[in-house]
Amino acid sequence: MARLTVLGIGNILMRDDGVGVRVMEAVRDSRRWPGTIDFIDGGAGGLNLLNVLEAAERLIVFDSADMKLTPGEFRAVTPQQVCEQPAEHRATMHDVPFMETLTLCAQFLHKPEEVKILAIQPAVVDYGRELSDELKAAMPAIVRAGVELVASAANPG
Repeated sequence: MARLTVLGIGNILMRDDGVGVRVMEAVRDSRRWPGTIDFIDGGAGGLNLLNVLEAAERLIVFDSADMKLTPGEFRAVTPQQVCEQPAEHRATMHDVPFMETLTLCAQFLHKPEEVKILAIQPAVVDYGRELSDELKAAMPAIVRAGVELVASAANPG
């Protein structure tokens, strides 16, 4: 079975921007996972993730994304679904968007054979370590969705 990389992206010093890392940690700690799964804190993302993406055989990403939804809402999407949106309507994820990093990896290195993204709508992106009240309230549902995503990828079929 191909290795699975679970990547949490976000700056935990910028409140809801760090939700991807917080979700990754909660999913990782929710149960005992097979040794074929790597849980990685990707920090604020960007080009420093190229080595992680190149090494990943299959990839699940947790990240905040401004999708113009109600704070705490989330969507499981594929990179293709993100890229199909016009540039002005794409969900934004950090200074060097994750999608650009993934595209560079695919063009010049090795792209994971399967990529799934759990994108979470933030409420507050500002200095601070705590998630907003909206995201705190939504965390149980977000973590459940993350656990289901990882469990289905870990046990396909």
